Amino acid sequence: MRIFLTGASGFIGRHVAAELSNAGHQLTCLVRRAPTIQADPAIQYLVAEWLKPEQWLDQLAGHEIVINCVGILRETRQASFQAVQADVPIALFEAAAQHKLQKIIQISALGADVTAAQAFVRSKALADQALSQQAIPWVVLRPSFVYGAGSYSMRLFRRLAKLPITPILGDGGYQVQPIHINDLVRAIKLCVEQQAIANCTIEAGGERMNFHQLLARLAASQGRKLRPWFVPNWLSQLLATIGTATGLGPINRAELSLLLQGNIADLSAFRHYFGFDPRPFQPHG
Repeated sequence: MRIFLTGASGFIGRHVAAELSNAGHQLTCLVRRAPTIQADPAIQYLVAEWLKPEQWLDQLAGHEIVINCVGILRETRQASFQAVQADVPIALFEAAAQHKLQKIIQISALGADVTAAQAFVRSKALADQALSQQAIPWVVLRPSFVYGAGSYSMRLFRRLAKLPITPILGDGGYQVQPIHINDLVRAIKLCVEQQAIANCTIEAGGERMNFHQLLARLAASQGRKLRPWFVPNWLSQLLATIGTATGLGPINRAELSLLLQGNIADLSAFRHYFGFDPRPFQPHG
């Protein structure tokens, strides 16, 4: 397959590119900066700005599949959730349909909802909704947080778990369901190679646990016993307010809201389409 991959320099995109090139697919990877060493002849790099789609949309011609892995965790003055995760993806989907590609695969986020108060998940859902209205086959994958080699989130959580005293916002009872990058990439590869996987939205997650349990297992994997400090709600809200106002700090209001509401997947569609269960949580990643 000839695949156009966006977000190819990110955590998920890098793993997707490696897996698909190893499987014999030809990739055009959209990146802001080309790697200094280009050792894989199956991968071509297209250097362009995501937020300037006029620079690169015409390069879709000649491809068969588009995979969109672009996402941001925080907005900046130059890059809003709406622009990065809704406006440009919608332009990408419309161009792919005009070029009559065979399939579009969108990496969204668990909890994506067009009515959500949080702009992160709302923007993802707006793109998902627009994709579902295209005239060519499509798949939306909505993973919980993804961990594995190179995962920023897991590095952060491991450092937290190693502290002499580990701050935990709230009571730590909110649910998480981390999925290993290898399981997500395996699912994406099946979407590429199996024509029957089409016109569906699939949630993806691994072992279910609460956040306190996640940190305790990460601490144990480093030979430590977790010593939690449960940050009271008023202080959590204050830290989040400061983070929202300054763009600094460990968390902002939207991130706190998403964390406290939990992040759980319904794996029935995942099992149906992919035929396997994601692996149990692996603290060493």
